[in-house]
Amino acid sequence: MPDTYVSNPSFFKLDATLKKIRNYWQKNFDAHQKDITVDQWLLLENLHKHKKITHNELARLTSKDITTVSRIIELMVKKELVQRESAVSDRRKVFLQLTASGMEKYRDVRPLVLEMRKTGWKDLTERDYLELTRILDVIYHNIP
Repeated sequence: MPDTYVSNPSFFKLDATLKKIRNYWQKNFDAHQKDITVDQWLLLENLHKHKKITHNELARLTSKDITTVSRIIELMVKKELVQRESAVSDRRKVFLQLTASGMEKYRDVRPLVLEMRKTGWKDLTERDYLELTRILDVIYHNIP
C-alpha cells in the first residue's frame, strides 16, 4: 500500500462528510416539520424494509449499539410509530414493527429522503456509487 494512503486524512474527510450529511438531513426534517430525527428515520426505514425484527437485528442492520437502538425505539413507541410484540414461543424475545402511524410517517418522509439523496449524489454516476460502496465495504470488513 502506498504511504499516501496511510498518511492521507481521508478518515477525517469521511467523518466531516457524514456530519454534514446528518446536519443537512436534520435541518430538512425540521424545516419540513417531519418531527423525526435522522436516527429515527434510519430505524423507521429498516423496520419498513424488514417488517418485523428484533432489537438485536435492528442494531446489526443499522450498525448501532443495542442501548442506542433501545433508547430510540422507546421514543418511537411513545410517538406510536413502533410497537413491540412478544414472540409466542419465547416471551423474552420481542419483535418490533411499524404501527399504522409508523407506516404513514414512512410514506410522508420518504419523498424528502429521496430528494436529499439526489442532492448528495448530484454529478455522480451509478458507477461512482457502486465504487464508493465497494470501497467502504472493504474498509468496513478490514477492521476487526
